[in-house]
Amino acid sequence: MSIVEAFSLLGGVGLFLFGMTIMSAGLKNACGDKLQTILEHATKNKLIAIVVGLGMTVLVQSSSATDVMVIGFVNSGLMNLGQAIGVIMGANIGTTITAQITAFNISTFTPLLLFAGAIMYLFMKNNFVKHVGSVIMGFGMLFQGITMMKVAIQPLSQSEGFVSFLSTLNNPALAILFGIAFTALLQSSSSSTVIFQAFAIQGLLSYNVAVYLVIGAAIGSVTPNLLVSLTANRNGKRAAILNLLFNVFRAGILIALINIFPIILTGIQSLSPNDIGRQLANTHTIFAIIAVLVELPFTGKLIWL
Repeated sequence: MSIVEAFSLLGGVGLFLFGMTIMSAGLKNACGDKLQTILEHATKNKLIAIVVGLGMTVLVQSSSATDVMVIGFVNSGLMNLGQAIGVIMGANIGTTITAQITAFNISTFTPLLLFAGAIMYLFMKNNFVKHVGSVIMGFGMLFQGITMMKVAIQPLSQSEGFVSFLSTLNNPALAILFGIAFTALLQSSSSSTVIFQAFAIQGLLSYNVAVYLVIGAAIGSVTPNLLVSLTANRNGKRAAILNLLFNVFRAGILIALINIFPIILTGIQSLSPNDIGRQLANTHTIFAIIAVLVELPFTGKLIWL
């Protein structure tokens, strides 16, 4: 991999992350304070809380943003841990939607999205329209970043050193640890999952290895919340640890299930044969739903821990 290709890869990652940030900020600005109001008042029932957490995370494209708001509410006494756990579970499902979106190949329309978003943001007077423009522009940046990453990654398949490194990830434990570390570095499970998708599409990762990377990414995604909780009170810290416990148990449950019932992975792959990008997106979403269904009856135990 040449220095130019390495810069292109880093630039693609940067553009993807910046696009997600712009899109998230635009959505939050367009919705105003309604998101926080909905979150504050719609958490009386666990199932409703899950739906609210899912919906908010789909809107702001960041489970970390939703979880940080939850920590803030618990910290200020507006929400208890029983209400927080539902939103956290919903956010873990909502964050998988990014991988579903990026599994589509709409790179042909990316320049149009960037142009339309820039026109709306720069030249429209209405604030709502400007915010919508920033969302569209962020969406375009996100896909342009993915395109840059895919192009930069192609030569890596010819690199013996990189292929040798990836071969070490055939060990599930190492793959999970790498997924945790890589996601903690990027501060976003959505971002790391999309990069794993890109590696798999280029033939650098097998589906089975990528599955364990995705499991690790879910644990690594709690890093921003743990950092935010350092300045919170005891209950705020508990909310962050609650998120960590949910994802650690989620990893254990999923590892057990796919090893006892390997037909689960075969079934997921059969939903979109010959499309490993979509297979990983489906895996990410289905794993999140399974974890919520399994852990929901035990929320009281999680809170006790």
